[in-house]
Amino acid sequence: MPTYYFHIKYADRLIPDPDGENFVDLGAAKQEAGEALREIVARAILSNQAELPQAIKIYDVNGHLAAEVHIDAAIPQIAGRNGDR
Repeated sequence: MPTYYFHIKYADRLIPDPDGENFVDLGAAKQEAGEALREIVARAILSNQAELPQAIKIYDVNGHLAAEVHIDAAIPQIAGRNGDR
């Protein structure tokens, strides 16, 4: 299984993922990145952080950018959860 690294992108910095994780394929990695971004954004909002992550950049084991999941993919999901309560 391929290893992918989820680097968290903020407006002015990139927080690297030093460990990575194995996934069946890039699609599975993108799905997990979307879920992780939703959780990170939700925690940031709930703790009133001044800055939200903009995206998760997914890199392969060779250091090449494989995909990117943007915040706009996470926000509608959070809004839907809050609206269901």
